[in-house]
Amino acid sequence: MIVRGILIAVLSLAFGGAAQAQNVSARIDWYGVYTVSSSKEVNDPTSPTGKRFISTPEPPKSNSDRIPGKNDIRFGYAYTVTGQPGTRINVKHVTRFPGAGMPDIVAGGRRTTFENVRTNNSGESVLIGWSFGNAPPERILIGEWVMEIWSGGRKLVDKRFTVYRP
Repeated sequence: MIVRGILIAVLSLAFGGAAQAQNVSARIDWYGVYTVSSSKEVNDPTSPTGKRFISTPEPPKSNSDRIPGKNDIRFGYAYTVTGQPGTRINVKHVTRFPGAGMPDIVAGGRRTTFENVRTNNSGESVLIGWSFGNAPPERILIGEWVMEIWSGGRKLVDKRFTVYRP
């Protein structure tokens, strides 16, 4: 009887989570090169650079998916994910690098993707982006970058950027 109760609880969670994921959607609020009003660098061993930034973005004056590949450029987009009001939604940010990928100073070799999992409040605007900062030339990858938002095993939204040599 206890095993049956546990099984029912597990199945309820599994199907309840799947139903909730089906009701989740996202929209892009703005995209392109942005500036920040504040930024904090944190160590992140899952990142190919070994670090990532938590930033408060200032949106661009106009949207653009063409990005100059040079130092001190930050690009990406703000998105809003929605589900049931008042809920927290697990999302996965996926950045796909162009060509052979990003040199990975943490693990060695090259990486074609970077993934970061986070929890958003329903209706909250959130940034997914990349900063070239003071990157050496081999870290400013020219070509098509793709930034995706996933939830419940389903891609909610993506945006493609073309990084070019200025």
